[in-house]
Amino acid sequence: MTVAINTREGWSAFVSETLDQPIPITREELEALLPGDRAMNREARKQFMIRGPVVNTAQFTAIEREILRRLMLNQYKSHGKLGVIVSGEPNIGKTTTVSHIARRFERRRRDIGRAGGSNSIPVIYVSVPPSCTPKLMLGEFAHFLGLPIRPHYNTGELMNTVASVIAACGTELVVVDEIHNINQKYKQMGEASDTLKQLSEKCPGTFVYAGVDVEASGLLDGTRGRQISSRFQIMHLQKFENSGKARTHWADLLVAVETSLGLLDQETGAILRHASHLHTATGGVIGDLTGMLHMLAMDAIDDGTERLDLDAVFGTKPTPAPRDVSAAR
Repeated sequence: MTVAINTREGWSAFVSETLDQPIPITREELEALLPGDRAMNREARKQFMIRGPVVNTAQFTAIEREILRRLMLNQYKSHGKLGVIVSGEPNIGKTTTVSHIARRFERRRRDIGRAGGSNSIPVIYVSVPPSCTPKLMLGEFAHFLGLPIRPHYNTGELMNTVASVIAACGTELVVVDEIHNINQKYKQMGEASDTLKQLSEKCPGTFVYAGVDVEASGLLDGTRGRQISSRFQIMHLQKFENSGKARTHWADLLVAVETSLGLLDQETGAILRHASHLHTATGGVIGDLTGMLHMLAMDAIDDGTERLDLDAVFGTKPTPAPRDVSAAR
């Protein structure tokens, strides 16, 4: 059973999870396996496809670089800490991006021997609840940390409790997802924004916000919003285009996802025959693209065809694949 990553246990499991890529196998070798081993291979390939490493795109790399830069800068700042806001349309990959960047950050700490003791919590991940109030916001942090919330606690007491635990645990990165649920024009939500600001000043960690179209959400409105804008670098996750110079990035993404599917009879680069069709169908949104291709790939693994039949999906006739796909690798 998968535990939500907005708890310490769930986050730790997410960070620690390691999926070994199935050993490459030919169709002949697959068919030679015993039925049970054949079924295990198919399940392993589907699991790795869905839960394996995230596809590194230029946008992902740029956001990760900016977060790491601000993490380093904040080590020397006692106040006015800098943060990052990741904004974009729904299903564009914001949560996947920030959670995997945070995961990679924590895993690197472990690799270089900076994991800390049993009480160390390098990363905190929370989501802003709808109609958020200061107490609800702090409650999300308490929930992640596993702290009991006493009924008689007021906001100030809860703030001090949460801040002291975060400081004691040496938290370096705080991810606040669904930040668009805070709209400054509503008093309680504005106060919830103030709560996050106060918490950031009391804690050593760097804050990263992620949300849907943050600039239009109301978070950055008014005086409070201007203060956030002055300290947070807004990074946009955008749709992939399939025209001009951007066409190469779309092709890169298609081949990267195609390779991750683990289909035995999928010719590398064959997906590029349908670059335009796939862009029309998904609008260049990475979440829609991977969702569509993962469904098709699971069907291909289960029915034994082991390749994407995009001609059937789009009602087109087979055409030769581009000869040179090196640019898309």
